[in-house]
Amino acid sequence: MSKSRNNIPRAAIHVGAPAKSFSAAEGYEPERRGWDEKTYRLKNQDTNNHYDFSRKHLNFEINNKGKIVPLGSNPVPLHERLQKRLDDLGFMPYKDKNNPMGYSDNSPNCTVGIIVSGDHHVLTRLAFGEQDVDFTLQRRNANVVLKQGIKDWAMDTYHWACDRWGAKNIIGFDVHLDETTPHIQIQTIPVAKTKARGRTSVKYVHKDDKSKVLSHKEWKKLPEGIRNDFVRTEVERREKECVSYARVWGEDKYAVGRTYYQMHTDYYNQVGRKYGLERGDDIAMLPDEEQRERVHKNKAILEAERQAKESLEHSQAEMEALEQEKDKIENETRQAEQRKERVEGKLTTMEKYAEILDIKQEDLMVPVLKTDPLVKKAVEAIQAELEKPIPAFGQKEWREERQEAIKKILTDLQTALFEAKEAQKQDILKLGKSLYQKAMKDAKEIIEQNKQLQKANERLTAENTQLKKKISTIDETAIINLRKQKNDEIAELDTKLGKAESEAVRSGNLAYSEHQRAEKAENQVREMLAVPEIRDLWNTIQQNKKDFWQQIDSWIDDAISAIKDFAHRKDNDFQPKEGNTIAMGIVAEAFKRGLDPMDVEQRKTATNNLLEKMSWTGMSEFKAGLTATRTRQLCDAMTVPKELMKDLLLMSGGREGISLGGGGSNGELTNWDGTKKKNGWGVS
Repeated sequence: MSKSRNNIPRAAIHVGAPAKSFSAAEGYEPERRGWDEKTYRLKNQDTNNHYDFSRKHLNFEINNKGKIVPLGSNPVPLHERLQKRLDDLGFMPYKDKNNPMGYSDNSPNCTVGIIVSGDHHVLTRLAFGEQDVDFTLQRRNANVVLKQGIKDWAMDTYHWACDRWGAKNIIGFDVHLDETTPHIQIQTIPVAKTKARGRTSVKYVHKDDKSKVLSHKEWKKLPEGIRNDFVRTEVERREKECVSYARVWGEDKYAVGRTYYQMHTDYYNQVGRKYGLERGDDIAMLPDEEQRERVHKNKAILEAERQAKESLEHSQAEMEALEQEKDKIENETRQAEQRKERVEGKLTTMEKYAEILDIKQEDLMVPVLKTDPLVKKAVEAIQAELEKPIPAFGQKEWREERQEAIKKILTDLQTALFEAKEAQKQDILKLGKSLYQKAMKDAKEIIEQNKQLQKANERLTAENTQLKKKISTIDETAIINLRKQKNDEIAELDTKLGKAESEAVRSGNLAYSEHQRAEKAENQVREMLAVPEIRDLWNTIQQNKKDFWQQIDSWIDDAISAIKDFAHRKDNDFQPKEGNTIAMGIVAEAFKRGLDPMDVEQRKTATNNLLEKMSWTGMSEFKAGLTATRTRQLCDAMTVPKELMKDLLLMSGGREGISLGGGGSNGELTNWDGTKKKNGWGVS
């Protein structure tokens, strides 16, 4: 079952994990938005990627009107289209109380990505026909023209997706032809119809005049005798669309599994069989050996295996041709002793083939990526920085120096890892090129020798025609003996040929084992990177984030205290230091509520929120009004430096320390041209 069923071209549908959202960068990838040739090269540094810039012009998408347009034609990015559709549906994600600008972990999933692909040969034939396309990135494919077949397949898949999830809920339908196998990337929103909340609506319709319709309250106001002229009717609650992953895909993993199963069946019935793509097998029902064969592999390894399979099939065809030629030689040479020398010459050639196919094990050794010394060195350097004593004075400068030093160590470690990975990649490429060149050289020699054998056959055919006239003079016993002798020679030739085939199979198995070793080496690299010291450093960063939000609350409390102090004094305006404290509290309040303090209106909102926290008990109405007015005037007059916002945003992410740039409680901030502001907030 496994081998025969494995060779059947099948459709493939991969459903990604449901998500609450995705970033702009994640949305740019399926649309190739802003990608140039440099971006393609950077992406291909990861061996799992196989992007071809020369085929970028072949990519296309199907827009919300069902039209085929070039990929990236929609001016609205994918992540903005997602948010617009969610707003139309009235979807409100749960906010994280510890991070007002982020979503809570228990917020509902609202989007699902799906990739539709299939057999490599079927889809490339639909896309490129008989054109010569290089999938190895060795040469450019700018002259390749897209065929109509792949557009028809994509359009049929689009109609299938619209029937299943709704055209409005498909925010992205991108067809990629710049990777190894053509595929479709669909981004959907799970939307289900539910009945609106509330009670069932009750109406009263007149028995004789159906146009007279009263509500329950209007009917109650009528006299008792007139009420009987109306008939009570109930109107069902209207249906509305809402985002619901559970209703579309399933309440639990078993229901989701049944949805996946039915989705594969529906796709085969509506699209797959039309293009010769069978339904995908349930991997749980396959034999263990075939399940192991379908384990996810590196794309580069899959491409190498595909090329090796094609080479093996080509070699098999050549072997079959050699078999036919061997039979022809047997018939031509059994009449004369001269044929023996030519058969022996061919035997020598076959031995040479076997010798050429004997690839040594050391030729297939894949270089190992050595990162342990680099990580160990970086950890020791970080440990040395953390062990430096904290001075009694200048602790802020000491922390900044340690952060800069650790940042530099990690940057150097990242650079060294990239360099080591690039060196390993170059070694692997060099190994692959050398094996490829050797195989091509050997194949050319074999082809040339086959041509020589073909010419020799033509000469032998002509000679055989002349020799037929002498057959009547040969004794029958001599002919039998000669036939037996030649049969023995042919059997010996078959033995040699079988040995050559065994050697070829052995070399293939050895190459496969080396691929497995390479995968194991990659797993070991990931394990080595998970060192405890790095994990401890990450915990320290998280603690810094917690301390930062405590500092935000402290700035807000200081601002409220400063406002209270002013409200109980007889001064008519804030002192510079007092104004700086209140201004810093306004920025902190805006930052805590997810507002932009650089925007005047949002800063005013933060100021009003700060004043709402005030207690005006014990002061006159005039003083309370003056205090609120002076606070709002300070808000209008202040300016927020971009450097301060940058530091606050970085500190909230736990990546760097915070620097006030001369502001905060010290009474001074620096302008863009180097001059000093009187109170740090542009307030004179």
